Amino acid sequence: MKEHEFFETHTMFPSTRMDAGTSAAYLRALIENSPIAIVVLDGQYRYAMCNPAFEKLFQYTPKELSSADLDDLIAGPEMADEAACLSGRVMRGNKVHTITQRRRRDGMMLDVEIYGIPLMVDDRLAGVYGMYQDVTERNKAQTAFREISGQLENLQQEERRRLARDLHDSTSQELAVLNWNLTRLMNLVGDRDDALKTLVRQTKEIAYECSARIRSVAYLLHPPLLVEAGLTQAVPWLAEGFEQRSGIRVTLDMNPDLGRCRDEVEIAVFRIVQEGLANVLRHSRSPVAKISLHRNAGWLELAVSDRGKGHAREALMQARDGRNGIGISGMRERVEQLGGWFQIDSNEDGTTVMATIPTEVNFHG
Repeated sequence: MKEHEFFETHTMFPSTRMDAGTSAAYLRALIENSPIAIVVLDGQYRYAMCNPAFEKLFQYTPKELSSADLDDLIAGPEMADEAACLSGRVMRGNKVHTITQRRRRDGMMLDVEIYGIPLMVDDRLAGVYGMYQDVTERNKAQTAFREISGQLENLQQEERRRLARDLHDSTSQELAVLNWNLTRLMNLVGDRDDALKTLVRQTKEIAYECSARIRSVAYLLHPPLLVEAGLTQAVPWLAEGFEQRSGIRVTLDMNPDLGRCRDEVEIAVFRIVQEGLANVLRHSRSPVAKISLHRNAGWLELAVSDRGKGHAREALMQARDGRNGIGISGMRERVEQLGGWFQIDSNEDGTTVMATIPTEVNFHG
């Protein structure tokens, strides 16, 4: 089918007052001037026409495109099976949207976002619109961004380790000496001065509380239990400590033995649980929280939920933007970099933070 025959036969504006010729002119102008690469195929999936953007992207002339199968030209042997599958779906009347690779005339592979749109007339395939956008540079930028995010996360983890080590090796030891000296002072005072004895005892209690809080902060910054025993012991420890500090009852539903995962996976899960519980305390006013963590067929499935009235919109946006605590947006980036999915739902029944992370290497990009 020739180009003018296709436009005269198939119009995008059947319900308007335009005549067929005017509608065809509108459609032709839209396609030819679009910055998106567009190719038009007939009902037998044969080339009908393409716009200048398509010629520029794939470097084929209309004559070359009309003399060969489109998939053979731009998919090549590398992507032949995938291209045939997508073409079959469109030929059956299904719309297609995917990001994949296609081959330019000079052999260079491009990352492209594809929309395949069937043109159905009286329930029969009359033609196909294929739209292609080069996303090679965008994908490179996203990959570079993920790599930088991963490097920043590693630097943060190293800084947490250093702070935790400093707190444990210096400040905690100094507080231990302070407690010891206060005990000696208590013994020296004896029963001679009740007021002084009371003051020393109160000071000793304050020093003890400071020591306990520093130990807790050091553990949260870099939990040695996570390094030594993994999530199986670190998550219950985190839940128990949160329950004691907040008074919020935490229910834990997890496999008795999750086994060990990559360090970055275990750290990501631990931080999501930590942030999820922190948001329950900050925003939801829920008396209870639930942690669900299971390992299924190479995936870790995590959910942290509460039964509050739903996070206030502003509070939820702060959590998403990272303005509170570690930040849900940061967790989303980390999960997606690890090849997983992250979602947060908030409604009148409560809030649930969900993450699904592969236990094996599955990096996006």
